[in-house]
Amino acid sequence: MVAIIKCRENEDEYLEFLEKLHQSRRHDWEWSFTRGRDLWSKGRHLLLIASLDAYGRFEVTRVGKSVRRRGAKDQDQQLRVTHVRRLRRPLPLAELLDGLTAAQRRHLVEEGHQSKGTGEAIRALLLGLRPELTEAVQLIEGAIDSWDFGDSRAAQEVALQRDATLGVTRMAGMQAPQLAEWDPPAEELYDDTVPPLFLDMVGAARNPDELLDPPEQRPQDPPARSDLLSGQPALEDHLVMHDTRTMHGWLSEETNHVAWRKFREHGRTLLVANANRIAAEHALGCDIIFYNVTRHSLVLVQYKKLDAERGGFYYPNSDRKNLTKELLRMRSLDRYAEMHAGLSDEQRLDPSPSWIKLCHPRSVLPHTTEMIHGMYFSRRQFESLRDDARLKDGRGGAVRFGYKNVPTYLDNTLFTRLVETGQIGTTGTSTDLVRQQVIRSFRGQRNLVLATLSGEEPPQAARNAQRRQAR
Repeated sequence: MVAIIKCRENEDEYLEFLEKLHQSRRHDWEWSFTRGRDLWSKGRHLLLIASLDAYGRFEVTRVGKSVRRRGAKDQDQQLRVTHVRRLRRPLPLAELLDGLTAAQRRHLVEEGHQSKGTGEAIRALLLGLRPELTEAVQLIEGAIDSWDFGDSRAAQEVALQRDATLGVTRMAGMQAPQLAEWDPPAEELYDDTVPPLFLDMVGAARNPDELLDPPEQRPQDPPARSDLLSGQPALEDHLVMHDTRTMHGWLSEETNHVAWRKFREHGRTLLVANANRIAAEHALGCDIIFYNVTRHSLVLVQYKKLDAERGGFYYPNSDRKNLTKELLRMRSLDRYAEMHAGLSDEQRLDPSPSWIKLCHPRSVLPHTTEMIHGMYFSRRQFESLRDDARLKDGRGGAVRFGYKNVPTYLDNTLFTRLVETGQIGTTGTSTDLVRQQVIRSFRGQRNLVLATLSGEEPPQAARNAQRRQAR
């Protein structure tokens, strides 16, 4: 996104001092400032820094990258600016903004971050008037830091939701690059509160059709959490509208803390919802429920974490109480799916819906669409491995799952590709069964990423061709 800051007199002098001090030593430097929090609810921007000229008029003298930091006071927000580049030819701010259309000017914020459309227009005008800034702007936009959240359990829940959200887009065969454009919370996350939802942190989609939020809603005026589902606009596609209402019903019975997005690609629509309702200290992980409406196919993935990011293991006995309940739920779901399978249903390599992902615990989240490395197992394979002598090499001969001893597993690429091509997952699944699993996830104190895929289902060869053309 794009933001504008107007320097106060002392700030402009301080910037001059920093430039002279550090540039002579060829060192990178940064600048911190505070402004009213209401205009900085999002924290990563291409920042246009405007200073007063000799006639008291503002002109853009520098560009940089601003990142939101912790709040300074009740109504103030601290921001850090890096990658500052000075314009060889200062650009009068009025000249820059004169190029905006009337509609864009209505959304213009004199100082603060801009709406998506207005920001993109300002960026285009800036490069049109000062083309020599192109390389500097590209450098600033590419300089995106990872989010280092340390040992916070609340942030770990956000990390799992992020990974699960990326996972369902892969299962749908979609890229969804806008999921890399997210804004981590500026405040520290506390484990005794309900963690924020990953999709709440994702900025507006590239295409207005991809967003379920009201189009008139501005980024600096986020909705209250309890209203996230209440004011959704009507959708032209009646099938999508039906799916939206259905999803709304499944979730609103259990929680009002929901964020969701709509993605469209090659005639198909993917609705993705993030939902939770409990504090991080009571959360037992994350569930993916992926429902292919066209194929009536259901896949459920339950997350478990290894005990270290490198060379870590998962010890089933240390999670015995929770694992016993969760496996019971998964067995019940697998039996239900098997009982209702018909001879005329599509054949699958594995028609069972229940899967487990063992993944690394991460303390850093990148701003990419990279998923967390992990191992996928069907419920049957997982239970079989618990009795495998090769895994009894832990403390006192305890069973443990790790990369060093597990004989075989599916990785992110292979698992999501098998779901996308219909090689795994149920057949003939009803929406009522999906609803039951949503409720059971919440009652099992688990965060939830729910996705429904609907629309055209071309042959795999056609989907492969579409994938190659999109690259």
